[in-house]
Amino acid sequence: MQQLNDISVSVIVPVYNVEKYLSRCIQSILDQKHTNLEIILVDDGSPDSSGKIIDTFAEKDSRIIPIHKQNGGVSSARNAGLDTASGEYVLFVDADDHIEPEYTDYFLQLLLTGGGGCNIAVDTHHFSIRKNIQVLHDNIHVETAEQVIEKIYTGAVNVAVWNKIYRRSFLESEHIRFRNDIWFGEGMLFNIECLQKVDSVVVGERRVYHQTYNPNSAMRHFRMDSQYCGLKSLEIQKSIWKKSTPGIEAAYSWHVRNYNWQILNGLIGNGLISQYPEDYARSIKNLKKDILVPLKADIGIIRKIRSLIVSAAPVLSAKIYVFLRKTYVALHRKQTE
Repeated sequence: MQQLNDISVSVIVPVYNVEKYLSRCIQSILDQKHTNLEIILVDDGSPDSSGKIIDTFAEKDSRIIPIHKQNGGVSSARNAGLDTASGEYVLFVDADDHIEPEYTDYFLQLLLTGGGGCNIAVDTHHFSIRKNIQVLHDNIHVETAEQVIEKIYTGAVNVAVWNKIYRRSFLESEHIRFRNDIWFGEGMLFNIECLQKVDSVVVGERRVYHQTYNPNSAMRHFRMDSQYCGLKSLEIQKSIWKKSTPGIEAAYSWHVRNYNWQILNGLIGNGLISQYPEDYARSIKNLKKDILVPLKADIGIIRKIRSLIVSAAPVLSAKIYVFLRKTYVALHRKQTE
């Protein structure tokens, strides 16, 4: 039987403007209990000192492969990493986050627990500013691809790529890469494409990844061009579906509806209503129109009730949400200063 540390793993980190967090991220990868690593750090034309930080670490550890390229976005950076990778499996880490020492081993163990026949394993939990306690009981099990797709759209499984491991030969044989023209919603699109081409996925629940609250990241910084890109990603996802169930259809409709909710929050919270009046009006219209959508999706009774309230009063609900969110973020910043 193959020993765990005999398995080679490529860890790909796209890097752009993250000098504040990068050293911690790289060090957490170097500190992995699993040592058979190829650490690919892709400097995507970062204007800060991130490129120098990468080179400094590369001089100290031969497992690090530094790549410096012109800025092309996160999808381009990850693709550059995939084109270089030689490991049996691939993991992705975001440069402003960091990982537990058992992160790599845990994902490999998931695959082995699933019998070694799965090309993808998923972790449903991670550490964040709101959730920083380890799960008490890890429930490792195998689910169908359809079940995981549905859970991605409902949010039960995070849309990201950093909470999953991929067999590299699977990505190569299926010619799966990130779309360079999608920089927002790119991880979800990548995962949905992968899941069209597998039957089952190993799922675990242990927290081994720390997601950092970085107010300057693309996910935190609201821009309408990014929102348009996310909507395009959702349209592409549905166009490539080979697997579809009533549950997936309902979950997808709920996700699109929730995306309109995010746009409404962003426009109100950033004072952009006058700049994007059509998007503002459209998001309100869609939230009121799709009032029954949440009732069909498997999102739990509390979220169903919240969605109904939002449908009844979208603008008031968004204003309350924005106020509470800003208050929460301000308190967190004060605590961490």
